[in-house]
Amino acid sequence: MDLLTLFSANLLLLLIFAISFQAMSLRVTQSTHWRSWAAANALLVAALVCFAFERVLPDLAAYLLPNTLLLLGFGFHLYAARVLARLPNKVSDVFAPAFANLLVGMLAYLLSDPTLAYVGGNVIFTILCVATIAAYTSKNFHGLISVIGLVLAFFFLAAVGGLRVYHGLTGDGATGPGMINDMMQDLHLMSAMLFVSLTGAFSTALSFEQVAQRHKEAARRDPLTGAYNRREFQVRLEDLLHAPEKKTFGLLNFDLDHFKQVNDEYGHLAGDQALVKVVAAVKAQLRQDDCFARLGGEEFAVLLPNISRENAAKVADRLRRRISDIRFEFAPEEFRITASAGIYHGDGNQLLMEDLMQVVDESLYSSKNNGRNCVTFARALQATH
Repeated sequence: MDLLTLFSANLLLLLIFAISFQAMSLRVTQSTHWRSWAAANALLVAALVCFAFERVLPDLAAYLLPNTLLLLGFGFHLYAARVLARLPNKVSDVFAPAFANLLVGMLAYLLSDPTLAYVGGNVIFTILCVATIAAYTSKNFHGLISVIGLVLAFFFLAAVGGLRVYHGLTGDGATGPGMINDMMQDLHLMSAMLFVSLTGAFSTALSFEQVAQRHKEAARRDPLTGAYNRREFQVRLEDLLHAPEKKTFGLLNFDLDHFKQVNDEYGHLAGDQALVKVVAAVKAQLRQDDCFARLGGEEFAVLLPNISRENAAKVADRLRRRISDIRFEFAPEEFRITASAGIYHGDGNQLLMEDLMQVVDESLYSSKNNGRNCVTFARALQATH
C-alpha cells in the first residue's frame, strides 16, 4: 500500500470517528468522553495534515505545530479514559503535555537540534500512552471486555514511542523534528491506522458496555440507599444453599426499631436520610464478599459467607452498636435509632430459602419481644424435604 493511500485511509478513519463521536455526544446525557474522543480524532487529523506538509512549513512551525497537535489529541484521549474511569481529572491536564512539547520544541529550534525535538516529543508521547493505559486498567473497568482492546492499542503505541526514543538517542531515528518524518513512514502510517481502528471500535464498544453494566448493577440495587435489593439477596442466598461444597455462613436479618416514629415526627425526607446514613454505616463494617440488602422499608439483611459462628455473632453485635451510635442532623443530640436482629449460622442443611428466612424472622421478633436493640440466634432447623 503506497504512502498516499495509507495517509488518506488514516485521515478518513479519523474523520469518520470524529464525526461519529461528536454526533453521539449530542444524543446522550453523559457526553464528556464522547466529546473528548471527537476532539482527539479531530486534532489527530490536523496533526497528520501538518506532518504531510512539514517540509513546506517554516522551521519554527515544523518544530512546534505537528507534535503539539498530536500530543493535544492524545491528551484528550487520556482525559476521556479518566472520565470513564471516574478518576480525578482536570481540563488543564489535557494541555499540559502539549505545552511541555512547545517548550521542548522551542528550545530545539533555538539550538537547531532536531534530535531534541524528536526525542522530547516521543518521551512525552510515551508517557501519555502509559498514563492512558493506567486509566483503562483501573478497578472501574474490571469485568469489561472492550477495555482490553484499548489497553492493547495504547500499549502498542507506547512500545513504538519507546523504540523511537531509543532510535533518537542512538542517532538512528531523528532525521527531523516530527514524529513520522523518517525512513519508516509507511510502517508508522500502518501502525497509526491500526491504532485508529482499534480505539474507534473499542471506545464505542466500551462506552455502551459500561452503560449496560450500570443498568445491570442498578437492577441489583435499592435506588434510595444503594444497598442490594431483595432479588439480589435471594439470588445470593440460593447460591449458598445450593453450592456443591457446603460452607458455613451467617444470615442476619435486622429491623430498625420504632422507625415509623422518625417519619411521623421528622418527616419522610428525614426518614430517607436516616436510612441512607444507616446503610453507609453498616457497609463500612462489612467485607467485600458480604451481601447487604434492603428487603423493604426499614428491614435489612446481611449474608456473611464463609464465617464462623463466633465471628458472625461479633459482626451482628458490632452492626447493632454502630447503628445506635449514629447521630442525625435532623434530630436532637440524644436521639438514637436502634436495631433488633435475628441471626442464623450454619451450612443451610439442605433447607429451603423460605424456611431459613422464616426461622431468622422468628429470631428477629424474639429480639423485639426481649426489649429490642439486641441480637437473637435462630433455633435449629432441620430440612423438611
